[in-house]
Amino acid sequence: MPKVIKTSSIIPVMGFLSMVFFLSCGKKEQLPDYVWEDEKFIEVLTEFQMAEAIVRLGYHRNKDSMYFNDSVYNAAFRKAGVSEAQFDSNYNYHLNDPEKMEEFYRKVITNLNTRMAEFEGKSPVSQADSL
Repeated sequence: MPKVIKTSSIIPVMGFLSMVFFLSCGKKEQLPDYVWEDEKFIEVLTEFQMAEAIVRLGYHRNKDSMYFNDSVYNAAFRKAGVSEAQFDSNYNYHLNDPEKMEEFYRKVITNLNTRMAEFEGKSPVSQADSL
């Protein structure tokens, strides 16, 4: 004769397992200590992109210029109050989440558009307006 399992003994076990499952789903991911808040990362990434544009477009090179690419990047990191190693660690951490990086870069583009508009003396254009 098959052994009959009492449902009264299974219910507490299933209740405990359900509770553990729901509690684990509600936990936020614990960030490593070195990872900045999103807003700081976006601001530093904006500075880095401005430095990248200066280097790629050659604005830092004049006939009598002694500037090197590294000095342009270092100036951006100094302005943001971070080191290159800190930036690299944060950047590499966020590369593991492409969707979040896409969100960060949308905000960086908005920041760059705002800065360009301020420089040109115009009102900022949102990314949605530029599409």
